[in-house]
Amino acid sequence: MAEKEESKPANGRFNTNDETKRIVWIQTAGHCELCGTDLTFDYRAGNPMKWGEVAHILPASPRGPRGRTDHDAEAHTNDTANLMLLCPGCHDKIDRDADGYPEKDLSGLHQAYLERIRLAATTPDGGRAIPLIVQSQHFQTINDIPVRDLLTAMSAEGLTAFDHGIKITFPAPGPRGRDATYWQNITDSIQHRLEQQITRRGGTYGDAPALAVVGLADIPALMLLGQTIGDRSKRLTFSFSREHLLRWPDQSAEPPEFLFTPPSDGDGPLALVLSISAQIPIRDVTDVLPGARIAELTIPEPSYSMVQNRRVIHAFRDALQIRLSQLEAMTPNPIHVFSAIPAALAIEFGALLTTQHQHQYLIFDRDRENQNRFTQTLHLGLEAREAK
Repeated sequence: MAEKEESKPANGRFNTNDETKRIVWIQTAGHCELCGTDLTFDYRAGNPMKWGEVAHILPASPRGPRGRTDHDAEAHTNDTANLMLLCPGCHDKIDRDADGYPEKDLSGLHQAYLERIRLAATTPDGGRAIPLIVQSQHFQTINDIPVRDLLTAMSAEGLTAFDHGIKITFPAPGPRGRDATYWQNITDSIQHRLEQQITRRGGTYGDAPALAVVGLADIPALMLLGQTIGDRSKRLTFSFSREHLLRWPDQSAEPPEFLFTPPSDGDGPLALVLSISAQIPIRDVTDVLPGARIAELTIPEPSYSMVQNRRVIHAFRDALQIRLSQLEAMTPNPIHVFSAIPAALAIEFGALLTTQHQHQYLIFDRDRENQNRFTQTLHLGLEAREAK
């Protein structure tokens, strides 16, 4: 039998014993019960770290926050129903504002939290996924997607996280811009971080686990990410917007109609223009690819806010799959891609190239250093994969 560790010092405060604290950490899965922060991992250093605090609902002494005259501090000191795991900030908040966090409210939050933990622990593997956030320093304004935001979006769809989230921040372009060295650094970032993590975690039967992925980076980089992830069936792509963050704007909205214009006859290079989030002027394509035979996939009203729900992503994928096969049958040469598409669709484009597509794709993107003209930035497709 463990030695009783609580004692009553002069100030009348009782101390919770270590065994009870261990049980609290286990019951709460090591997360703050109020803000949800993972208290077993230091995201700044990227290392495991135990930094939470076991807090009392009814205080450890009669004079503490939420204390009362008939309060038996000793009886509640090692009662797990009276103990919450909190981050230091939330612990300080509930004790400084005891009236704002009364006993009844905290007890209700505590029990509801424990029920969610039990539900997550009994969720089958089909309801779990590895959270993956990919960001870029390519933009003038650095945007950051918190892991917690993705976990919240996953929870809304009945998904729980499989292990810690993966966040990959691509290196910024060097003095020569997005040259071959830049793209090699991007490829290394994806392969070393992502593939290693997926292999390490595995699935119940050694299969690759599901991914819940969101990207906020330049379009070619997201296409490369999609190709690296591959066309795995266990993949859910989320969409980020400044207004709605990771929430779907309209779950009931119907996908837009995807309109396809086939290329003209001739011997010129074949170009695929994706005018989804904005209309790409044809002159911008012929300016860098004279004599191009242009095929275009677009929607009636191109807009950055067109991704209203996941059905839109699936509809884009279905429409693109058919058109890629048609274009590949027209030429043995590379297909030149000019795109204005949301980030989620860029990931889908790259993933689609890992299916039965045998072509090389030359990806063009606008270059701010060159009067915003399109420049060739990246090779994707079969030949690019075989060259790795």
